Amino acid sequence: MNSTLKHILFIDADRDAQSLFNEHFDRDNFLVINFNSAMGAIQHIKESKPVDVLVIDEFAKPMGAAQTLNYLIDELHFKGKVFVCSVDKEQFETDLGVYGVLKKPFDRDEFEKVEALLTEKNTAVESLYSLDYLKELSDGDLVFIEQSIQIFMDTVAPRIEEMKKVLASKDYQAVAELAHNIKPSFEMILNTRGAELCNFLAHHAKPADFKSYVEDLEEEYVQVEKQLKNDFSQEQNLS
Repeated sequence: MNSTLKHILFIDADRDAQSLFNEHFDRDNFLVINFNSAMGAIQHIKESKPVDVLVIDEFAKPMGAAQTLNYLIDELHFKGKVFVCSVDKEQFETDLGVYGVLKKPFDRDEFEKVEALLTEKNTAVESLYSLDYLKELSDGDLVFIEQSIQIFMDTVAPRIEEMKKVLASKDYQAVAELAHNIKPSFEMILNTRGAELCNFLAHHAKPADFKSYVEDLEEEYVQVEKQLKNDFSQEQNLS
């Protein structure tokens, strides 16, 4: 499974539409999660599971696309990318925004819109970490901050390696426990993605999910480690 797996939440009770999405987006690069109504997708987002793009039918039960999106933004502060499925609209407007439309019935052109959105490079790259929490916790004590960062680097990598070993033997409970154990490490440096991946592995993952999410978590750690080493000088003893 590719460590850059993209997550598509698809809300549409139309079984044929669900089948088309699942057939088009190959499982090595995309994970399509189908919901017959918006309630399941709302719960998915409440649980902080990864979402790269949300695709919702304009008449999705029980509230329709407009009310669902307003709820997600107002109540859950959802900031993800969105497409609305429609037969006749060129764009879809709500009180809080204007969204791109996937025309039904779907064809290759519509799927290419989703692929383009998922593969475009984000010009505003989210920070991999922040020291704000550590600064607040220590009243700006640089020695404490440096020691905390070193502990992060010394402990998380071995636990991810252990996670990969127990995963190979399909000990999913052990993977979940390790993920729960290292989640605070990502929270300490305010790395939201790492914390969310740990949370999903610890509480929500099914057997088919574990491999791709562990790969995603390892990739996230490697990027954080590289950034930390670039940002901290040799005098701060980060090796």
